[in-house]
Amino acid sequence: MGFRLKYIKFRGGEQMKLHRLYLESYQVLRNLEIYFSPKTENVLTQSPSYSLDFLVGVHGTGKSTVLRVLFDLMRKLERNAPIEYAFELKYELGETDTKRQIKLSNFPEETELENFDTQDVLPLGELKVWENDVEVQLSRSVLPEIVVAFTTGSETAWKKLDDIQSLDSGYSEAIQELSLLDRAIREIPGKPPNLDTLESYTSQEESQFLFIEADRLSLVTLCGLLADIAQTLENQRLEEVLQGTSISQVTGFSLKFRMTQGSTSLADREEVKRLAKLATRTLRLGSDYLLVFDLTASGNSIAQAIIEEFSSGLHLFKILARLGRVGDGGQPVLRAVNIFLERSRSNHPENEQQDDPPLLLFDWLSDGEQSFLARMCLFTLLGETEALILLDEPEVHFNDFWKRKIVSLLDKTLEGRQSHVLITTHSSITLTDVLEEDIVILNRFASYTENARNPDLKTFAADPSDIMVHVFNAPHPAGQRSVSYIQRILSEPINENLEERRQTLENLLAVVAQGYWSYKIRRQLLEIEPE
Repeated sequence: MGFRLKYIKFRGGEQMKLHRLYLESYQVLRNLEIYFSPKTENVLTQSPSYSLDFLVGVHGTGKSTVLRVLFDLMRKLERNAPIEYAFELKYELGETDTKRQIKLSNFPEETELENFDTQDVLPLGELKVWENDVEVQLSRSVLPEIVVAFTTGSETAWKKLDDIQSLDSGYSEAIQELSLLDRAIREIPGKPPNLDTLESYTSQEESQFLFIEADRLSLVTLCGLLADIAQTLENQRLEEVLQGTSISQVTGFSLKFRMTQGSTSLADREEVKRLAKLATRTLRLGSDYLLVFDLTASGNSIAQAIIEEFSSGLHLFKILARLGRVGDGGQPVLRAVNIFLERSRSNHPENEQQDDPPLLLFDWLSDGEQSFLARMCLFTLLGETEALILLDEPEVHFNDFWKRKIVSLLDKTLEGRQSHVLITTHSSITLTDVLEEDIVILNRFASYTENARNPDLKTFAADPSDIMVHVFNAPHPAGQRSVSYIQRILSEPINENLEERRQTLENLLAVVAQGYWSYKIRRQLLEIEPE
């Protein structure tokens, strides 16, 4: 007998929490040690159950690289594939009352270093795993339940991480003999492997570590929305997110499939049939099938039935994503995803007599709205505990209003869960919502990033301009053009024509906003006043 999702609540008590990452040499990262979680207890009352850290720094410091190396580590550990760089990783898993401290390292033992007297060659030791300080075998039980990565930047470097190979003993020995330069060259995207003992890796089971590609935004949004709609009203988490994009209701969705004789597998056909049984309406034209789901009248029960049929929103996403990939026949089975949305009615007096807002498609939303919805739906899509969520600059398409609400919305969508969210960002507004202990600044000296530290100022409820100056190293919080112009005027020598100088400063003061620079102009005006 199948369970009824309306009686199911998100599980609580389990935890995924990063503690420490040390990398000896990986691309621009060199001898880098990062502590992700505060060493002291969170001083905020009613602090969130999940963990949140922001990675910040100027361009080129390796923020995205840290996320990629974490994802790469997890994927390779899951597949027991070669790890060609020295690392040490510590994190926490398990129930609240039975937390497990996990440590993984491939640094060599001192005895292994005795025969190496040159720094040009760094040997890799055997991968070792400790659980609560007891050495154990690498297994799925010491890894997070799920790791998800999402980027708004280039996906090329992320996709290269999937070029994972297995190794035998000969390969392992060859890896240890590589110099730092050789290893660095091998990390270049697209660099072909050149070891004779390299063999292709074939996954024997579905990976729990997912990279969400940009062309899957609509699928992430759909499955996240369904997982949320399937909950009872008190457990739904996306209401404020939908309000933020002026959406009053998700009225339905449609899925278009193409199943051709001889190229569509029996397994794929069965998945489409499972969905067709739950559709409000099914249309067929040749080999094309359109499944329409109407959520206006009984959206909660339909969403429940779909999630129940496919176990979870995440599993539904995996199936649809697989059907959306190009298969052996040269085309995907899933051809189109449409989500039907209804805009909120405007409160403006001029709109009182207008008809109800028209329906619109998810694809009609702006890039910012699509990005915002998809990233928030990702959290309800997961619905899993012990999740490590890696978000690479999620605010790229967000306006300042949404940037201001990112952390607040995370609190809402991740309430009661104990995942760890790691975000790279350039948003000074967003950082004012967290303590300085939750911010890691990467500093690059010369060619490499070798230092990670917390900010020197208190960031919680700080002025964003202070974050811009003291965290992002901006010389001034105002724009460079305006500052340069004002500085040039103020630095001009004062000649004998004081009236002309006064007029110049007063004209400048008339267009400068209140603040530091208007104060500087007024001070110079006072200096030239006659005694």
